[in-house]
Amino acid sequence: MPGCYSPKMNRGFLYGDGFFESIRIVNGIAPLLRFHTERIIEAFNIYQMTPSFDIHEVLQKSVDKYHTDGILRINFYRDGKGKYLPETDNVVFDYAFTPTSSVFFLPESSDLQSSLASAPQFHGNIGIYLEPKPNVPWMTVKSLSSAYYVFAAKYKQQIGLEYLLIQNSRGEICEELVSNIIVQIGDRLIVPSRNCGGVNGATLRYLLSKYGTQLTEEIVTLSDVESATAIYSCKGSIGVSQIK
Repeated sequence: MPGCYSPKMNRGFLYGDGFFESIRIVNGIAPLLRFHTERIIEAFNIYQMTPSFDIHEVLQKSVDKYHTDGILRINFYRDGKGKYLPETDNVVFDYAFTPTSSVFFLPESSDLQSSLASAPQFHGNIGIYLEPKPNVPWMTVKSLSSAYYVFAAKYKQQIGLEYLLIQNSRGEICEELVSNIIVQIGDRLIVPSRNCGGVNGATLRYLLSKYGTQLTEEIVTLSDVESATAIYSCKGSIGVSQIK
C-alpha cells in the first residue's frame, strides 16, 4: 500500500518498552565506557529487565567493531510478546554506528575550574521549557519513550533557541534538553541535584567520580542560571563544552 511502512514490530517500537545508550568512540576507544556500563545496569533495574548476557562483554565487543570516531547507539528492549503487560522480562538489543568528526573534550587536570577554561565554546541563546518534566525513575535514563523530549525539541526550534533548559514541577532545573549542566557562580561549580529528576549522564558521572569534592550538588533555579558566570554542557557525544 502506498505510504505504508512496516518496521520490525518489537516492544521497543510498539510500546517504547526499553531504553538506549549513546556511546562516543574516539580513535577506536570509548573513553566513558565504564560510566555507560553503570548507567545501563541501573536502567535494567529501573525497567525490571533481566538480561541473559554479560553487559560488559557485549559493550566491549560492540565498541571493538569500530576504529574511527563516531557514536554507537545501542537500543535495549524487552523481548517477546504481550501488550502493556509483557510476557517476559528478557532483553534483546540492536545497535547502529554514526561516524562523526565533532570535538570531544574531557577535563583531566587535577583542578576542574582551570581545566574547564580549555573546554570548547558553543555559546547561544538559552531558554526554559515551560512544560515540567515528570520526576519518575524511568525518565532518568534515555527511554525509548521520548515523546517529552521530542515536543521540547520542537518548542526549542519554534522559538529559535540553541539551548533549552528542562525543569520539574517544582521549578527546579534538571538538565538541558540533550545534556547535563554545570552552573558556575563565582568560584562555585554547581550541578543540579540528582533528586530533581534529570538524566544521570555518563559525562556527569565521570566528573563526579574525578572531581566530586570540587562540585556542589544542589537545587538550581532559573535565577541561578541567569546570574551564572558560566554554564557548561556535559554531553556523552562531545564531553564538556561551555554554552554561556
